[in-house]
Amino acid sequence: MARSEDDEDAIVAVTAATTLLIACYYQYFVEKTVCYDSILSGSAHVDEVLNGHDARCQNNFRMEKHVFLLLCELLQEKQLLRHSKGVRVEEKVAIFMLAVGHNERNRVLQERFQHSGETISRHFNAVLDAIVQLADDFLQPEGPCTPDEIRDNPRFNPYFKNCVGAIDGTHIPAMVSEEEQPLYRNRKGFISQNVLVACSFDLQFHYVLAGWEGSAHDGRVLDSALTRSDKLIVPEGKFYLGDAGFALTPSFITPYRGVRYHLKEYGRNRPKDAKELFNLRHSSLRNEVERIIGILKRRFIILQAQPQYPYESQVKIVLACCIIHNHICRECINDLFLDGEDVTTVPETDPGIPEDNNEGARLGRNRDRDLASELRTSIADAIWNNY
Repeated sequence: MARSEDDEDAIVAVTAATTLLIACYYQYFVEKTVCYDSILSGSAHVDEVLNGHDARCQNNFRMEKHVFLLLCELLQEKQLLRHSKGVRVEEKVAIFMLAVGHNERNRVLQERFQHSGETISRHFNAVLDAIVQLADDFLQPEGPCTPDEIRDNPRFNPYFKNCVGAIDGTHIPAMVSEEEQPLYRNRKGFISQNVLVACSFDLQFHYVLAGWEGSAHDGRVLDSALTRSDKLIVPEGKFYLGDAGFALTPSFITPYRGVRYHLKEYGRNRPKDAKELFNLRHSSLRNEVERIIGILKRRFIILQAQPQYPYESQVKIVLACCIIHNHICRECINDLFLDGEDVTTVPETDPGIPEDNNEGARLGRNRDRDLASELRTSIADAIWNNY
């Protein structure tokens, strides 16, 4: 008798559980309530922006309308993206640009584009992978010719005629596991990845190496960039300008250490010797790389915020943002982020340290340092003699 009652209780429990599962399935998969039912779909929103005032496209998608459409066409021509059911390429790229340009979270993008979180994430990653594959088209080494910005300016020509650009390291906030945080904590105390960039004086990136730990010295990152398979290429007989965090070599000319450089060429506080004048001209040219980094971070707010993606995606995002920046620079007519911007940057390594006591300086070979020192001295003397 007791056993029969136990069997009945078990049957009742199983029946109740089965009924509950059937009810849940019916509610969520048969008679489910539509969550995203806004009258303005994601596609309609993109069309509204692209057909509206150009400032709306720049504010939302961080570039002019024709530049945005050219990017979408390029991704389709190279068969990196294609229209899918219910989502056009333009909408996919718009999702990506709102994410990196404004650091919009997945939930916000769900409401804006009327798609599920999984759909938003899938299209974001598809666009990210597609743009990264454009690296060979947009990140190209500088040629042997003297840049116009030097050739046409008597302050720099002919002294820096063999200079093809400038390099610098910048720190982008990163999110890593608790075990890895000590490696990624930089000298300013926050978790970051150290990114090396080489840029030209027309504000385009030549080379980007992202992913290094925030604690890594700029010199170590540069050494990696020069020895890896996809290495930074310096044309023979040419050089980049770098700050005092890098080793002085024939390919990378740094300022004199322990010498002032925040000066004015005329009036008060003017240079007193060849070294001070060289540092001033060197700093004026090198400011372009600091300017381009400032523009990049203003255009893509995600590079200033706490990341929400896996670390591999964080590295790709930096590269993708640099590629899009180059695309915009090549195609833009009136870029709000370039015209009239006021970007204030502070060098991350102070050139005024008294001696070569950092790791970057120790990476240089003595012979290379001697050759580079002779080159720097010859440039400084020529500038001073004509001052």
